[in-house]
Amino acid sequence: MDNDKIENNPSYQKFKKDLEGAEALQRLTKLFSVFGVKNDELGEVFSRLPDLKNQTELLSKSPDKFNGHFSKRGWIAHESMSSDLMLTSIELADKGLIDIAEKELTNYYSSDKMHWLLRQVKSIDAFSVRYNLLKLAYEDTIAERYHSSVPILLMMIDGAVNDIDKSKGFFAENTNLTAWDSIAAHSTGLSALKEIFSDSRKKTNSEEITLPFRHGILHGRDLCYANKMVTAKCWAALFAIKDWAFAIKQGKKNPPPPEPELTFEENLSQLKKTLDDYSESKKRNESVSKKVEEWKARQLLIGIDIPEKGASNDYKNFTPEQEAIRFAEYWSKNNFGSIAKQIHHFIKGQINEKKEAGKTRKVFEGKKLLDYKIVKVVDCSPAITEVSLAITVEHENKQCNKEITLRFIYDGPKGEILIFGDTGGQWKFIENFFHQIQYIY
Repeated sequence: MDNDKIENNPSYQKFKKDLEGAEALQRLTKLFSVFGVKNDELGEVFSRLPDLKNQTELLSKSPDKFNGHFSKRGWIAHESMSSDLMLTSIELADKGLIDIAEKELTNYYSSDKMHWLLRQVKSIDAFSVRYNLLKLAYEDTIAERYHSSVPILLMMIDGAVNDIDKSKGFFAENTNLTAWDSIAAHSTGLSALKEIFSDSRKKTNSEEITLPFRHGILHGRDLCYANKMVTAKCWAALFAIKDWAFAIKQGKKNPPPPEPELTFEENLSQLKKTLDDYSESKKRNESVSKKVEEWKARQLLIGIDIPEKGASNDYKNFTPEQEAIRFAEYWSKNNFGSIAKQIHHFIKGQINEKKEAGKTRKVFEGKKLLDYKIVKVVDCSPAITEVSLAITVEHENKQCNKEITLRFIYDGPKGEILIFGDTGGQWKFIENFFHQIQYIY
């Protein structure tokens, strides 16, 4: 936690140590081959080492490089940050184009590109209870109402950290914002950011600022805070805090006891598994890239290409429209547990199905689905499709006609994202329309 560099984090160091052991073993097998002892399987495994080593070196050094360039400007590396964005920013800064890099960061964290990050914060209770206000801040950001979004974000950051830390807010003097084996919560991360944002602002300032000085903004001293860059830095900080909170949730507040030393055979087995996983991932990425290039959005005519309404088995398997009709069928039967299983979760891990079913019941109970039909299907990307349903709902002896849009993501059986046309996965929706159901009157 107190290491000078993020690249010294235990997870990075362990992987590098495994690679060093693999290289030593590779030299040993080359020596054996001189005496006629060969192993084609090991040779194939070792052939992947240079590529894996280069990727590890690049990714492990990137957070430190990023913080070195940008932390004084109010940006820090964090786990959920786009690696492409981080690497692009570093490359621009290395070439002396740091102002352009900062514009790229600002554009990303003030646009709908960050919407997937916003959805992730709901996995943290301290943000979940504040989600309605965060959504308003997001809407204000997209609409360029920065005068409104900035104060809300600063207040939500402070309050959420207070709940997570159980004693102090983000801007309090002695708040501990570190965690073991973390990028965002490294000593060069959130702790450094807090010092910048907490700068004392003792005089009224009418000049535009580019950093979200909490005291100056909330106490009415920095009057020209309402701009895109200040807003973007608030969002980036909030997402970094979410990553710190997730590390705490995983039990990383303090270092775990040391792991037992593995035997030579165990190390070799673990190395082979790591390399196999990497090789499979690389092959899959190449396959996915090809499918993405070949993908074209469908132009479906409702009632001609697909039924406007029918049973789920009337629709082609492994399609979002089939899953949308299943959703309607489950709702008609008050099958809340099955609806809960259709929800896409951005944070992967063990899902408490009983708890999720209970949440779903609260939304749909008492709202009887009388009729439904598909009115529109829009393929947004190779893995995302929106299906709009026209529904008639009875609630408290009153009928209500609404149109809801289910935004589907194609989930694979192992939590990976699949591409349209792949089989074996399930199209799962983001429950961003639930509020329309919950508040039917």
